[in-house]
Amino acid sequence: MKILKKIVIVLLLIVAVLLITALFLKKDYAVKREITINKPKQEVFDYIKYLRNQNNFSKWAMMDPLMTKTYQGTDGTVGFISAWDSKADSVEKGSRKLLKSKKAKELILKFDLLNHLNPKIRRT
Repeated sequence: MKILKKIVIVLLLIVAVLLITALFLKKDYAVKREITINKPKQEVFDYIKYLRNQNNFSKWAMMDPLMTKTYQGTDGTVGFISAWDSKADSVEKGSRKLLKSKKAKELILKFDLLNHLNPKIRRT
């Protein structure tokens, strides 16, 4: 009985340490990927700044080619929104918004994903 009590106390301590550690972890994260393309920088930037073009190499668009896509604004300009919805469980409903565009330097997008299985879970 004493051993069982010690095991329960140790497990509770481990769970408590994990929960306390989780309070101090960052809640936001950034994803950065790099690839070398044998084209002029401006030509590549002029292609990817249009969010509609990103469907040509999007993992999610390839997983469900029948997904519903909607657009708001002028593609390639700040404020443009590209949204999608899918009946496939592997593809989430969501949108992306072009927040910043520096000529041939960077694109900053905001992704907003809504989990189909639990609509209360929202990731931005």
